[in-house]
Amino acid sequence: MQKLILIGAGGFAKSVMDSVDTSNFELAGFIDCYNKESHLGFPVLGKNLDDIINPEKYVYFISIGNARHRQVHFKALKQRDLELINVIDKTALVGTDVKFGTGCFVGKLVVVNRDVTIGDNCIINTKALLEHGCRIGSHVNISTCSILNGDVHVGNESFVGSGAIVNGQVKIGHQAVVGSGAVVVRNVGDKMTVVGVPARAIDELELSSFNYDENLETVKLMVRG
Repeated sequence: MQKLILIGAGGFAKSVMDSVDTSNFELAGFIDCYNKESHLGFPVLGKNLDDIINPEKYVYFISIGNARHRQVHFKALKQRDLELINVIDKTALVGTDVKFGTGCFVGKLVVVNRDVTIGDNCIINTKALLEHGCRIGSHVNISTCSILNGDVHVGNESFVGSGAIVNGQVKIGHQAVVGSGAVVVRNVGDKMTVVGVPARAIDELELSSFNYDENLETVKLMVRG
């Protein structure tokens, strides 16, 4: 049985811990900057990889939700030639020909149908649905209960918020953001943020119709997903 170190001891780590295949991996502890000795009953082994003695004896998973932080740790692990695993919950339904990169998370009750390709360091979170033929880049977060219909393409470092629906054959560019609950019916360009039903770019919203004091935080939350 391989010994596993989780990088990150925040909220997302709870979901990861619950989905790890305990028949193949034994959790050794966490790497995190918290100033405490243990978390959720397991030791905090250090603040970074430099604190781990014989790091090659372990396998690793990045249990951090923030995409930028995940990328930093992903790069550090690759530079050291350390092994990253995929964590796929036992309740997920994954087609036999689905192709994954490394360091991916697939949460509870996720459905990934046939002929789907998922890049490195991705999160496919609880109850998300990826239909046939989807192409997901690297460092992508597909949030809870979101639906990507057939042949959707999602570029690197993009984020799809909870409950979003993306129509079939739509392309989402690199570093794009789809707000929670959005319905995407047309292509989304690189670095574009879209919200609403149907989804529109954030700079197309008629912000003058919003009461500034009452609705600014709502708009911010929509953008963050």
